[in-house]
Amino acid sequence: MNRFSCYVDVERFLGEPVKELAQFLCCLRRGKRSEAILSVANFLKKVNKVGDFYQFKNSPEKTKFMEELPLPKEDREILWKLISRFFLKHCENSSGIEIPQNDLISLRKGRLFEEIIYRIGPAKRWKVDLVSMHCQPMINGRKADIKCGDKIISGKNLDVVFWGKNYVEGYECKSNVAFFIQLGMGHGERAKKIRDKVRYLNQLAIFLKRHFREAEITLASFAPDRNYEKFIPVIKEWISKCGDEDKIHFKIKTIEDILKEVE
Repeated sequence: MNRFSCYVDVERFLGEPVKELAQFLCCLRRGKRSEAILSVANFLKKVNKVGDFYQFKNSPEKTKFMEELPLPKEDREILWKLISRFFLKHCENSSGIEIPQNDLISLRKGRLFEEIIYRIGPAKRWKVDLVSMHCQPMINGRKADIKCGDKIISGKNLDVVFWGKNYVEGYECKSNVAFFIQLGMGHGERAKKIRDKVRYLNQLAIFLKRHFREAEITLASFAPDRNYEKFIPVIKEWISKCGDEDKIHFKIKTIEDILKEVE
């Protein structure tokens, strides 16, 4: 029987504002937890920058947002303080260089989603023994060689992976999958990396399904809506470069889809 494991090259910096917000949301009671996470996901889709946040906090929209949160008044106030720290707390990187605040918010959104997925756990909890973040998949103690045609495309991470005996459940987390795919349709190195990552996810899903009884790779979107669906033909075109087949072997799910599975 094949044995799955993870190689973790570099741990990503998370930061206290992300940890505190993720912990608060994920420790809420089930039911309330999902509603609160979705409220924050919808909020972060609309409020992307520090300027957006200042404008929102001084508008009637804040009152509406707070009133609609499925939480007692005390918890709503705690949540708002955590959201404020998420947007306003400054940060330096390991070199002591301050990160521009809007760039920092973008990084924190991605880390927050990863941490939420990690904390709420797998869809099939009873099949999982171990979990890792920022995982390069390994089979029987060796890094998995993933190919697109004759080209090796290994060396890429999955953000969160749960696994057990003959079972693998992996997530690549994006703030908004539709925006991610749109970026991949452009030119330049960043767009190329996105197309390569999508091909990697598909080829990895094929590879793991050959080695394990159950394996599911998910491209996950923190944006709750399904506006990525119009890009399915684009994704199929990208993955067809790896062979004749244009079938998508990985799943695409929103945070709403994922919460329904784990509740």
